[in-house]
Parts: sequence; structure tokens; C-alpha cells
Amino acid sequence: MTESVRQRFMRWRMEELLLKYSGLRLAPTSGPFVKLAGYLSFCAEAPRKERIDDEYEIEILVPFRFPEEVPSVREIARRIPASYHKLSDGSLCLGSPTRLRLMVLGSPWINSFVELCVIPYLYGYSYFEKHSKSPFGELDHGEDGIRQDLASLYGVEGRDVVPQLVRLTSMKRRIANKRICPCGSSQRLGRCHNRRVNSLRNRLGRRWFQLLLLDMRSERVH
Repeated sequence: MTESVRQRFMRWRMEELLLKYSGLRLAPTSGPFVKLAGYLSFCAEAPRKERIDDEYEIEILVPFRFPEEVPSVREIARRIPASYHKLSDGSLCLGSPTRLRLMVLGSPWINSFVELCVIPYLYGYSYFEKHSKSPFGELDHGEDGIRQDLASLYGVEGRDVVPQLVRLTSMKRRIANKRICPCGSSQRLGRCHNRRVNSLRNRLGRRWFQLLLLDMRSERVH
């Protein structure tokens, strides 16, 4: 049965978002997504950092398949320069794809996406404007940043072992657990980093990591 707009908005908790952030409005659009546009006002702070009140004019495209697909966000007043953590299409780089998908699936409502992903990014830029440094630890740009964040998710230090861990996560559990863990312990995965690998596989599915591995191989070729 096709999901109605009302059912979709109830599932996303859209009304909660629009009530809390009254500067945002539904905007007309075409395509398999819903557009939110307007002013996002917030008051936020980071641990041991100052509280900042600010406002940005933004546009959020929410795919019909949300939370299976992550929304894209643009800052449309050109306050944030392209050099500050933006993707090639001009949308905001809110985090690594795997980290974002974990966050969205863990709290699958549009107001949670705004509060967990969008506002921290905007707070970070507001802080950067004032102090010329980020209030958070920053990921490297591009593929290096993705590997850096994956290393954190797997609980390893070396980024060079990340593709092997991704490959094991893309495999069936009983097969992967028999392989040697690439972290350097010389133990089988089932006696080493299996909990991290199994948790990520269970939460995101093997297909996600199969596609991630293909992307890594493509980056290496180019």
C-alpha cells in the first residue's frame, strides 16, 4: 500500500519540527522528496564551549525513503564559504556517510536529524566565525576523513586497516569471524574486533558495506 503524505509526516514527526522551528516551512517541489526552507534559529553549545544563538537560511531536501536515505541540506544565503566542509554539489558536509546513517536510523525523525546533524554543523561554523577554529575535532576532507571516522567506529587507530574491516563487515558473520582480524592482533576476528564489526553489520546491513568497499576501491584506482 502506498504511504500517504499524512502518514509519512506522522512517521517523520514533521509537525513537531515545524512547531519547534517556526522559521521553517514546507516549500513546493517536484521529485521524490519533501522540501523544507526558511530560517533555522537555534541556541546551542558544545562541551566546555560557549553558548551561541544564531540563525541560518537553509533548505532541506528530505527523501521519501527517509530514514533509509539521509536528507541533504544547503545554506542558501552564502554565509558559509565553499571551503568550509561542503560537498561538491554545494550541500553541507554534515559528517561521514556511515556516521550520518547510523545517527538517522538510530533516531528516525526529521526533528532529530535537524538537532543531531544540522544544528551542530551550524553551531560549528558560528563558532569558527568568532574564533577561527572549530569547537569539535575535525575530520580530514574527502576519503581520508571517511577512513578516519570509520577507524573510530571500528575502534582502531590505523586508517590503513579500515578497508579490510569494511570487507569483513560486508561478509556473513560466520565467515568473517574465521578470518584474521586486520588490526594486527594475529587473532581471528571472532576473538578480536567482532563486536564492533557485528554491531555495524546488524545496524546497517551487509549491502551498505559492500557499496562502501566498492567506493574505496574506486578511489584507489583513480
